[in-house]
Amino acid sequence: MKITVLGSLGNINRYYLPRLIADGHDVTVITSSSDRIADIEALGAKPAVGSNRDVDFLTRAFTGSDVVYLMISGINPTSGIDMLQSAIELSENYKTAVQNSGVKNVVNLSSVGADNPNAGILYSYHFAEDALNSLEGVNVAHIRPVGFYSNLFADMQSLKTMQTLFSPVSAIIAHGWVSPIDIADVAYALIDHTPAGKSVKFVVSDWATGNDWLKALAENGIEAKYQQIPALALIENMIKLGFHEDTANRFAQMSRAGESPDEFYASLRATDYHLGKVKLVDFAKVFAAAYKGERR
Repeated sequence: MKITVLGSLGNINRYYLPRLIADGHDVTVITSSSDRIADIEALGAKPAVGSNRDVDFLTRAFTGSDVVYLMISGINPTSGIDMLQSAIELSENYKTAVQNSGVKNVVNLSSVGADNPNAGILYSYHFAEDALNSLEGVNVAHIRPVGFYSNLFADMQSLKTMQTLFSPVSAIIAHGWVSPIDIADVAYALIDHTPAGKSVKFVVSDWATGNDWLKALAENGIEAKYQQIPALALIENMIKLGFHEDTANRFAQMSRAGESPDEFYASLRATDYHLGKVKLVDFAKVFAAAYKGERR
């Protein structure tokens, strides 16, 4: 098959691309940076350098593909951009490029919360889902992962300076966490065989509370305490970091929604979601290695 993917050699792609190439597929990797050309070619794929905001470029890159893999990417939240508006624009770009190129199979990286208007910033992923689902005669498989383990790296500085984890969510509430390795397993399977019609697959690596995270850190030599903070404090801090005010408010709403996990994960738990192999204790080892490496 001829396969075209967005996301360059990012955290998910780098795990499944070698498998697709080893299977003998003709793979094109879209990247915004010419610096990635050599690495993409070394992998055995073809680079296509351009912007996901350029519909004509995307159309050319998609044309002739049996399947394309899409994601909302290239948005820097600290640049003051309204992430919701960017998601709308990219979603329309993807829809137009798929339609104009004649692609019949799409795998789209979405998110948990894409179907929940109360999920704050996560609900912005519904724009891509809705746009792609409106295409007639196109099979579309949406991947909805839960929160990335890598988001926990945001705790690094406060751990180093105050030995404290700050979060607007209670330490006793269990949330879903996911590794790009487990997302890649699902992406590989769906790209290799995209189901007919429109479908959704949720991905979870592990379920864990804030207290579970504290325990996992302690087992790796990092002692810390957990402090729940008001959502308003989160908003203020994000605006100081350069987030658009509306975007900061949507992140805070996401945290508020997370305080009601039964509702937040209702659609996920109603499906046969993919439970991956990378557990919180596995990620804690990775986190601890980075933490101790930065201290040296």
